[in-house]
Amino acid sequence: MNQDLLINTVNASLEPYPMEELTKIRLRLLKEQKKVFDFGTGDPQIPVWQPMVDAMKSHMGSYSSYPSVRGIPELEKAHLSYLKKRFGIEDSAGLMTVPSKGSKESIFHIALSLIGRQGKKILIYGDPAYPVYRSSALFAGGTPYPVSLTESNGFKLEPWNLPLDVQNNAAAIWANYPHNPTGANVDKAYWLNLIDWCHQKDVILLSDDCYVDIYDSGFDDPSQQHLRPLTPLMYSTDRVISFMSLSKRSGLTGYRAGMMAGDRRILEPHLKARANFGVACPTYVQHGAVVAWNDDEHVAQRRKIFTERVHFASQALHGLGIEHACPTSTFYLWAKIPSKFKGDDVKFCLDLAEEGVITSPAKWLGEKSSGYFRLALVPELEETAEAMNLIEKFIRRSI
Repeated sequence: MNQDLLINTVNASLEPYPMEELTKIRLRLLKEQKKVFDFGTGDPQIPVWQPMVDAMKSHMGSYSSYPSVRGIPELEKAHLSYLKKRFGIEDSAGLMTVPSKGSKESIFHIALSLIGRQGKKILIYGDPAYPVYRSSALFAGGTPYPVSLTESNGFKLEPWNLPLDVQNNAAAIWANYPHNPTGANVDKAYWLNLIDWCHQKDVILLSDDCYVDIYDSGFDDPSQQHLRPLTPLMYSTDRVISFMSLSKRSGLTGYRAGMMAGDRRILEPHLKARANFGVACPTYVQHGAVVAWNDDEHVAQRRKIFTERVHFASQALHGLGIEHACPTSTFYLWAKIPSKFKGDDVKFCLDLAEEGVITSPAKWLGEKSSGYFRLALVPELEETAEAMNLIEKFIRRSI
């Protein structure tokens, strides 16, 4: 029997998840006893700050009980304290925070509560983008609407330029700044324009703020704080939901801890739905998250490491004549592939992988993107230097 007959059409039509494909390549190379430099998946290899580990260990008792999707009171207090300290956001009747297991599951599940509201079924997002935006819309019975992002306007998503029928039938829009994969960022004026458009069109603004605390370590100087990334929650909670994570900020990728914050009118009923999803964060992880949200120093130390890696790799790529802009946010480099490969970013990345350097082609990160590749600066600096030498040899051999 055809396997497609046993599952629904959405599942049957899904392309392999990009990061899973990269994992397969890495495992094959390791099996062939090749040294692998993995710049494919954004999983930073930096030791977890010990106080977070200690907090989790101290709450792993002899008995285990079901955790609540609402979270422990200490975690809500830590969420609100972080929002106040980092962004100046005051607690208010309209603001609510909800714990999540990282950001991926919460990003996927929010579509189940928003698609179909007021008869609207379109979910807008930029392209290239996090693949979960698209899949969440499909599984929720909605219509994914990717919008090509280009260098010419700084990779900004500008929905006010879309056809009116799309604007009027959009249930929600995903904004992701600092942006994965380009590292692009936006300013206050952009957020105010986007919020105003959302209010005019009755569109829910979903802000993927996973990288909001990953920026150039030089911005930690008080005189440079105006250059740090922003969140739209600073300007409104009306129809705005922010998705934040401790995966990049604190290195808790494997423990899965994050939060949603924003419009209580959306999150309160969505919390009822989440009780059906089975996504409550384990209580011991919540205690570790409390420590993480309340501390800034370990994050500042991580920023220094990322900044060093990004600057080093950026200079190396410039030396190879690969055009790209060095980002001041995220730990990604988004670079054009050499002209020799005639825009075939998949071939470039697959051929480079055979040399032991794994990167992500643009076509795997977007439905309309091509001609670029992404490096996630997660390996150690020494390994990064070794990988840059391999990339140089590979490119020069291909010219």
